[in-house]
Amino acid sequence: MASLSKKSNNHFIAILCGGSGPRLWPLSRASNPKQFLTIFGQQSILTQTVNRALKIVKPSHIFIVTNQKYLPKIKTHLHRLIPDKNIIAEPLKKNTLMAMLYTSLIIDKIQPNPTITFLPSDHYIKSNKPFIADIKLAARLATTKSIVILGITPTSANPSYGYVQTSKTKNNYRKVTKFIEKPTIPIIKKLIKSKSVYWNSGIYTLSANTLFEQVQKYQPQYSINLINKNPKRAYQKCPGLSIDVGISQHADNILLIPANFIWSDIGEWKSIHQLLKKDKNQNSKFDKVTNFIAINSQNCLVKTSQSKIVGLVGVKDLAIIDTPDGLLVCRLDDAFHVRHLIGQMVKSKKTIDYFLKTHDQKN
Repeated sequence: MASLSKKSNNHFIAILCGGSGPRLWPLSRASNPKQFLTIFGQQSILTQTVNRALKIVKPSHIFIVTNQKYLPKIKTHLHRLIPDKNIIAEPLKKNTLMAMLYTSLIIDKIQPNPTITFLPSDHYIKSNKPFIADIKLAARLATTKSIVILGITPTSANPSYGYVQTSKTKNNYRKVTKFIEKPTIPIIKKLIKSKSVYWNSGIYTLSANTLFEQVQKYQPQYSINLINKNPKRAYQKCPGLSIDVGISQHADNILLIPANFIWSDIGEWKSIHQLLKKDKNQNSKFDKVTNFIAINSQNCLVKTSQSKIVGLVGVKDLAIIDTPDGLLVCRLDDAFHVRHLIGQMVKSKKTIDYFLKTHDQKN
């Protein structure tokens, strides 16, 4: 296979930027989700993702697929890192399968049968060099009509992830034998005893033709002709399936590359706490303006505004996240349940705006 040491003319990167980040409430809101937040470093998570992609492909080969309401934010954050015409607004929000299919059809008109890497916009990746090598390997493997995913070695029984069972090959990638979308904790504990099980990172690489073939085979209700002729109508008619549920659980041509870099989906407060610098009692603060004093308290994450100080006395394993209009206190091990908290919040007219809108926040 041809080397991808240079930027390939047939390799594109599409960044999925439609999530609302409910598990990082109250900092992340539907109006200002986590991909637009500055958590690690001096740039937003989205900007870091685009800069990482620019090390692999040229600017004209990077696309972003998003919601109409995020277009102004994206243009502000990216400062023309990529052409504005490469920012695609979906007619409706219909999960990752439709987003990937719609984007693939648009890119396919520019470059017939491109190889496309789909990156979530809101992940933390520590080391660019091994990430770039893994993505280039994935692009080479995808030319064999394979769907290629990057797998993460599990570090805990986390029910927020999809799990992937694999069989060993002679190469530095593995054949996927089973895809298990967000199993229960008892099942996860059995799965992760095996060294052949990985977290699904959500990073996919495949050719446009492979995606079209898989959709026609497993989800024929997605009409490629209708998407081309009338995208809005196609979105209205199609179900809202993820690529994981719609394709990955059915397909038999999936390869997995064990990731050679430190990764986090920064999906909940515990994962952020794990990545932050900690004091001798394993307490961490979210940013420089956060101020707290702790007595007999361990393993807590604190976020406050500049005008406040938090006192911790005799507590442990907590996330305390304070914003001008919201306060979250939860056990770090239960942080994935914040999604259910938001589910309750949006059911009431009295509380729904506390997720939909951002009040007096700088981020």
